[in-house]
Amino acid sequence: MRLLTPPGRGGIAVVAAFGQTERAALLACLRTRAGGAVAAAAGAPPRLCVVAPQGVAIDEGLLVDRGEAGLELHLHGSPAIVAALAAVGPWVREAVDPATMLLRQALSPGQLELALEQQRHDFVAHLAALAALPGAARTSALAATRARTRIALAHALPLRLVLVGRQNAGKSTLMNRLLFQERVLTGPLPGLTRDPVREITVLDGYPYQLVDTAGEGGATTRLDQCAIDLARRERTGADRLLVVDASAGPTTVDRALVDDRTFVLASKCDLPVAPWPDDLRCDLRVSCASAEDAPALRIRVGQALRHWRQLPPAGPVGGPAALDAVAAQRLADLGP
Repeated sequence: MRLLTPPGRGGIAVVAAFGQTERAALLACLRTRAGGAVAAAAGAPPRLCVVAPQGVAIDEGLLVDRGEAGLELHLHGSPAIVAALAAVGPWVREAVDPATMLLRQALSPGQLELALEQQRHDFVAHLAALAALPGAARTSALAATRARTRIALAHALPLRLVLVGRQNAGKSTLMNRLLFQERVLTGPLPGLTRDPVREITVLDGYPYQLVDTAGEGGATTRLDQCAIDLARRERTGADRLLVVDASAGPTTVDRALVDDRTFVLASKCDLPVAPWPDDLRCDLRVSCASAEDAPALRIRVGQALRHWRQLPPAGPVGGPAALDAVAAQRLADLGP
């Protein structure tokens, strides 16, 4: 059997079986809704069936018999469901190169353009060519490839960006505006965010995993303290977006959250603002008061984050580049 959709979480997974042995193995995992066996029927309309590997029902799927082109089973994309089918075997995963994977999963025109560019290059052959270059030429070509790779990986791999700050600084409101939806509960009551909330979005052409967390502040209950502890674990070693309430100004709590991987954003700038100390940088000042301003806010935040990361406008990188961690490590193994 073969997984036709990209591995990992998804709304839908499509599994295909081609040879007679593989078709029989897939059909053995299926039952009718009445509990009977499912038989192949080329040309028959798609059929709803129960997915029951090893006799245990785990899902419902849609079986499509394409005759000589094989059987297809369309089911929910949970990795656990796909893994249960994989345990039945025989199982073959479709070999998908990183450029094709990025093409399938592209969330922005920039990612799409990069994927199309990289499909025209053979990165393995490029690595071999780099290894064969002499001295200075090799050093120069390696540096150029690594520079392109830094940008390409920023396109392909979402940056995990943890929103941090004091309670009621505006973290959750900012996240909702950036996502164009009321994903996180907001309000004047402090401590509304408890468990970390994670969502993928694209800002100025580059993907981010935004993580909203509980704010620093008074913990009046054990539940409040657990939420703050979760937030502290979430931000350990992570890139951070510090949200500071500009109407109150930075405090010692805000300062303690700043390191060299922190983007500092002043929120609530529609209100009268407090003095901002000269020794604390501010990367962007915004107002999140109105949902109608969300499109412009996304543009401003995305551009500011891109400049903070020292990235060019999203799109092609001008030559072969690594698009995943495995290829990047092979490039690193070529030496300085």
